[in-house]
Amino acid sequence: MNLSELAAARRKTKDLRNELKQLKKELLAAGGQKAEVTAEVKELESAMELGDTLQTDYVTAGQHLEKACRTIPILLENMESYSDERMKERLNYLLEDLDQVYHECSIRRDDPDFSSTVQCLKQMATGAGAKNVADARGMSSVMLRSELENVAAVLKDAAGWSAPDFLALAYYFLHEDREGVKEMENGQRNALVREYFEMRFLKKFQAECESAGQGEKLKELIQIYVYE
Repeated sequence: MNLSELAAARRKTKDLRNELKQLKKELLAAGGQKAEVTAEVKELESAMELGDTLQTDYVTAGQHLEKACRTIPILLENMESYSDERMKERLNYLLEDLDQVYHECSIRRDDPDFSSTVQCLKQMATGAGAKNVADARGMSSVMLRSELENVAAVLKDAAGWSAPDFLALAYYFLHEDREGVKEMENGQRNALVREYFEMRFLKKFQAECESAGQGEKLKELIQIYVYE
């Protein structure tokens, strides 16, 4: 994150806290209990801040994933025509993107198969066998093609997954062990965290906001500070 992005993130955090402070005042003015409202608003603030981070990281990872998906077919198509140096150069560009595709709701860093394949590509790009990576007749080329196809299959699969409700995911992460959802299917995890958030917090707090005439304001804050 560069200086301008850091400054923008700080302004966003400051603005969110000011907005939530005003929401708290409205809820108290409508008859809410101070201790309860304070705890709820604080809990929402923590979830929104983490949700914003999760969403931002997910978008960034997705951009690198899409770029890698576009790069691999070009490499496969040109393996026989690229020089060794050209192939190594393009492969290193691909690896830069592959190092940025990780997210808890996409390709996880602790995925042993994917990590092993990426490590193999790195060795082929920089190791002793790199000399022949573009030689379509050599074993290095056969291995390279296989590894690229393996990576492409994983990326294609991950690109088809639906994004979670990041606020719900953040709330779940703040209250439960993240390990519990790691092995779940994409849709199963998304449904679980959404139901958990709604039942443990959102439905009740949403009703309180609506009673205080702040229901639309709550939706607006979530949209602005988590999803934009």
